[in-house]
Amino acid sequence: MKLDPIFTVKENKLYKISDNSAVDTERLKKIEIKWSQVELAEESYNEEYLAQLREELKAMDDAGTFALLVPIVDKPLENADQLELFINAFNHTARRVKDCVSVAGFVLPEEITTKGFSEGTPAADFMETLAIKHAQYVYFTKNPNTPENIVII
Repeated sequence: MKLDPIFTVKENKLYKISDNSAVDTERLKKIEIKWSQVELAEESYNEEYLAQLREELKAMDDAGTFALLVPIVDKPLENADQLELFINAFNHTARRVKDCVSVAGFVLPEEITTKGFSEGTPAADFMETLAIKHAQYVYFTKNPNTPENIVII
């Protein structure tokens, strides 16, 4: 099930597509998700935790509120293999909440934005992987050197 996008980004700011109104990102609920909570062992995912996350997000759907999923890097992220595990864990997370309209997008952790956002960087790889099946998501960062399609929070 692919969802239509609800939000768009213009000049690093978030807007609702339905009426082109600006969205105050401070009002979006930030849900921190530790990598170690999602991936218990290499490519072994915590389905119980992800089911609870989905329930929380479905309740937000019913309330008409929105959330940002905030991946927390709490395991070593020092090489390409570890980056792939990290991306796969959060791609799996996105699959488990794919029908939750309340998910506006993901906050990119600083650990993957330090090399920028051009093709082949960790941040680009993260976004490209998730976009294959989850094109509705918007990406957020604290990094001021972002392309126009990412919201600076």
